[in-house]
Amino acid sequence: MTAPAAKLSGPNWSLYAPFLPVIIVFLGSLVFAFAKSSSLERDMRIAVTQNMLWVVSQTQMELHALGHATALPDRNPDRIAQRFDLTISRLNLLRRGPQARYLADIGHLATVEDMTNALLALDPMVNGHNDQQHDALFALTDALHPQINRIANDVMITDWDRAAARLDAYRSTQQLIILAVVAAFVAALAVSGLLLWKQRQLHLAALQTLRTTKMLEQERDVALMYRDFAAIVSHQLRTPLSLIDSAMHRLVRQGDDVTAQDVLARRAIVTEAIGRLTRLSDTVLLLARLDNAQLEADFAPLSMQDAARAILTEAQANHPDRALRLSCADGPVTAMGDLHLVSHVLENLVSNAIKFSPPDRAVELRVFAQGKEVACAVTDQGPGIDPADQPHLFSRYYRGKTNKEGAGLGLALARSLAELQGGRIGFRTWQGKGSVFTLWLPRA
Repeated sequence: MTAPAAKLSGPNWSLYAPFLPVIIVFLGSLVFAFAKSSSLERDMRIAVTQNMLWVVSQTQMELHALGHATALPDRNPDRIAQRFDLTISRLNLLRRGPQARYLADIGHLATVEDMTNALLALDPMVNGHNDQQHDALFALTDALHPQINRIANDVMITDWDRAAARLDAYRSTQQLIILAVVAAFVAALAVSGLLLWKQRQLHLAALQTLRTTKMLEQERDVALMYRDFAAIVSHQLRTPLSLIDSAMHRLVRQGDDVTAQDVLARRAIVTEAIGRLTRLSDTVLLLARLDNAQLEADFAPLSMQDAARAILTEAQANHPDRALRLSCADGPVTAMGDLHLVSHVLENLVSNAIKFSPPDRAVELRVFAQGKEVACAVTDQGPGIDPADQPHLFSRYYRGKTNKEGAGLGLALARSLAELQGGRIGFRTWQGKGSVFTLWLPRA
């Protein structure tokens, strides 16, 4: 089973489709807010340059100063000429540019033109300075005061009206800008939400991919495990069954010539084969219960000396010609564990030690306590463990260079059973001298 290959032709733009309307709203809101702000700033700048009330007031003041200069008893021609020029310059300012357009809008541009022409007709630089000329200027300025005052009033009222309208427009524009900024903020939140949602989808998809990959790996590992299990176990079953079949056929072929010695010899072969079958079936059943979490340890205080002695007695009965020794520390050595599981672990360690030790060499069991743990060390005098095999000793179905008969399950099961009881299995080995496997359990 393999996962479908992902398409690598290019980015999937459909993933970004939900973002497009939100991004358009976000950018549109920002552009609108920027445009309105620029318009508001430009309108305020133009309003400052069109401050008519100040210009009219200055004209009004200069006209008043000209009338005052012509009304004095000691009329100074230079002062009158200066005031006349300033008044004409103010009126000319009203007649040009935005000021002229403003006055035309309120209907006073013609009035300013008439006032300017009337004053220019009495220009002292043209008509000269004399009392009659000065009296005429005084009378004219006195007559023009009501007109300039009316213009000033109309300008002030118009400015107030326009200022009120402008403030209303500013307020509306400000509200639109605020709405645009709020819309942009909401759009930004929406984009963030969509990004988080997409990120969560990608995260969930990645998790699903990891789960699928892990499940595929587990299925592959399980398939490989069962394949190895079937191959090794079938081989291990075939060997003792072949021995039993061969022993029975030999007895049948001997017919009436079978002696009691022949029966005993064949019986030993059959017994050994049946023992191998029994141990293999027990190992397989225990592994199945471990894999299915159906195996529980029945904890109770147990004497490690008695457990080791029982295993050694059984091993001696099966191998009467082998030298097996037991040494125990003084006093009781009591562990907390399951007697059945502990016996299975020790039986595996002892059977391995017997298998890998030369027939003329002894196998020793040593029971002792150390700190908060008790231990049973099984020592053989075999060839030792090859360095290449040592990292894989407790792996299932692994058989080292010197182990061609086993199924590769014994040590893996022994370690699992030790850990189930809160213990562990350690080992030390020396090339050409032997190995020591030690079962450590919590002290009762």
